[in-house]
Amino acid sequence: MKLKILFLLFTFNCYGQLLSEEDKQQHFVAGAVFSSPVFSETYLKTKNLKKAWLNGFVSAFIVGTTKELIDDKFDKRDLTATVLGSLTSSALLTITIKLNQIKWQKSQKNNLKKL
Repeated sequence: MKLKILFLLFTFNCYGQLLSEEDKQQHFVAGAVFSSPVFSETYLKTKNLKKAWLNGFVSAFIVGTTKELIDDKFDKRDLTATVLGSLTSSALLTITIKLNQIKWQKSQKNNLKKL
């Protein structure tokens, strides 16, 4: 988990200027919007975070690549912004899931102590 967060921080530092363009911001949001439901559904069905990460990433990558192939000119920076949006939403969902798991485990321990 720490490695994923470090990767995201490094990626944002490298591409900080990328998201200053409005077009790239839209691609970032599109990546998050396409990957989040896929991530969520995969996790709900499998309870496997690795599969959820992979499916969320692949879905955004496919949609981003398809969109770029349809455009007159393939822009790698647009695809990069889409993938960054996907990775960011997956990271946020993973953190939320982990925090909820910790919270649930603590509540279970407290319930056992009350008995």
